[in-house]
Amino acid sequence: MSFKRETLEDGAVRLSSERCSFTYLRPRPGVVFMRIVGTDKGEFGTAPMDELREDISRYSPIELFIEMDEITGANLPVQEAWTAWFSTHRPALKSVSILTRNKFMHFTAEVVKFFSRTGELIRVYLEPRPFEEALERAAPDFPGLDAARKLGP
Repeated sequence: MSFKRETLEDGAVRLSSERCSFTYLRPRPGVVFMRIVGTDKGEFGTAPMDELREDISRYSPIELFIEMDEITGANLPVQEAWTAWFSTHRPALKSVSILTRNKFMHFTAEVVKFFSRTGELIRVYLEPRPFEEALERAAPDFPGLDAARKLGP
């Protein structure tokens, strides 16, 4: 299955397929906010991770914020790919904050955290307020989750 990469008017980057999208906002150098919507069945290959390559090469270690409130699933190869990526890029990551209120995706994120052997580098949030507070500390000018969600899928 193919996907499309586009740069939005505000400079955000979106990778999208029929059933899933990844939107990347960069509120300041070294801070990346990524919103995932839908079900990732692997159609993007390594593109979601590749999108972070330049951030890492220019600003390492980076702070990564992943909002997965509207993700409905990720198949096992996708989970394994993220696990390997986090493990490999651990030195280039200052922190990874993941927000999901979906219990299945929360469990999935905790499994990825465990098997990537990243310890407390990855924090998984069930409630949006602590996630937003961490994001506000990293990027005080970030417009907030509600504004980021208006970018659409």
